[in-house]
Formats: sequence, C-alpha cells, structure tokens
Amino acid sequence: MTKINFPFPQILVFSLTFIVVSFTQPAQPQQPPNNNSNSTIRFIQPTLEKEPENRGAPGDRQGAGTRGDCPNVSKPLTALVPLIPRNLSLKQQTTTDTSSSKFVLGLTTAEYPTFWFYLPYQIKDIDVVKFVVLDENNNSITKEPLLINLSGTPGVISVRVPTTEKPLEIGKYYHWYFLVDCKSQTSSEESEDIAVEGLVQRIEPNPDLVRRLGTATPQERVALYAQAGIWQDALTLLSQLRLAKPKDPALASDWQDLLESVGLENVASETITQCCTP
Repeated sequence: MTKINFPFPQILVFSLTFIVVSFTQPAQPQQPPNNNSNSTIRFIQPTLEKEPENRGAPGDRQGAGTRGDCPNVSKPLTALVPLIPRNLSLKQQTTTDTSSSKFVLGLTTAEYPTFWFYLPYQIKDIDVVKFVVLDENNNSITKEPLLINLSGTPGVISVRVPTTEKPLEIGKYYHWYFLVDCKSQTSSEESEDIAVEGLVQRIEPNPDLVRRLGTATPQERVALYAQAGIWQDALTLLSQLRLAKPKDPALASDWQDLLESVGLENVASETITQCCTP
C-alpha cells in the first residue's frame, strides 16, 4: 500500500497555523418555507464579522495533484461546501492576503458533523483515503487520521466524525482535510495525494430557528437550515431524505436547487452513495 503523503507536510506533526474566523449570528429565514412545489431551496450565506486571516485560507473546493497517479476524470474531486466571498474593507485589505477572493466554509449545529464529497474515482484505482480535522490548537480531534472504507464510487459520499472521538465545540473553528491516494500507475513508490480542505464551525442556533425547526416537516427543515446559512445540516438532512426516497422528484429538485445555489450544479446529477465508514 502506498503511504499517504499529506499535501501539507506540517499536518503530519500537526503544526499548521490555524485560521481564526469569527462570525455574527447567521442570517435567519424571513418566513417559514411552504410546501409549494414551485418553492426553491436556496442557501443564504452567513454574515461574517471578520474575514479569515491570510496564510493558507482554503479557497478551492476542488482537488489538485501533480503526480498524476489518479486516472483522468471529467469532474474533479470536489468538496460539497460553499465558497464564501471575501468582503474586505480598506483597513482589512492592508493586513489580509487578498490573492483569493473566496474561502471554503460550512456551519453546523452538530457535535459530530457529516462532510460530503464528490469522489470521481473507482475503488479499484484508490489505495487509501484519509480524513483529518484539526482544532484551533492544530491538534487532530481524532487519535489518528481517519482511514475511510469506500463503497459505491464514483459518486457523492459522506464522512462523519465518529462519536467515539472528540466532539466539535460551539464557537470554535476547525480545519479539515480529505485526502485521496490513488494506486501508482508507475514503478515509483512515491505518490502525491489529491486533496480538498475547508473550514467548519459548530454554532448554537438561535431560539427562533429552534422553534421553527420544531414544527417543520423534514423538507421544510432543510430550507430553514439553508436560509439560516447552516450548510452542513441542510445538506446532510436532504441527503438522508434522498437516500430514503431516491426516486422522489421533489427531493431531487430540492437537491438540484440547493447545490446550484452554491455553484455546485456540475455534481448535482451524481449518485449519492451509502458510504462511508471510518
């Protein structure tokens, strides 16, 4: 088995400089969604009180590698996470790297959130897949990087932080990495991972949102999470509904609308698989 080489060597010793982001309360929905078949589920971006600092803010949700061990594919490895635009004041522009206009970020209310990816490779071409989450002190929240058991690829897969590990704490910011090491197509023993990365923050929903969620149908809850800017929960709940009813046209339409609202329409038609377990 080819040994995983993290795209950022400092991960192996967990010496990454963590990116601190702070938020105002995410935007809440103006009114409860209805069951009208013509209604559209759209993600509303949360309002940021402070932009991410420079030095490595993840700004691309598509994977990249240089050694070419993975087969050529029409659609790249993609993290199903919004790209949040920067909105810098003149004062911020003097202290913040503006080379990237967006960064990868998802909010959640869950202690153990689920992360979603489009994995374009067949299992036979993959050697190892790992998932790493670092806290604000640059420590992994798991004892070791999670080794992911795959099934049903190519397709949209999910990775959930196991409940045996440390939960995400409210108000803290975490940096995650999803790494794919394909089987080498050459005689070389070395390979380079294809990776995607992003930020996640666990928040506490405000009382009004909690009240609305308590009386909403599952599809209405998806819309409420999306309108409140809580991406991870909206996508996870909708994915669960689609897995339970894969032929439901209303759920398929909701899925298309939600992904299109964050510019992920290119993977909206891909199959959601019952995968994966660490």
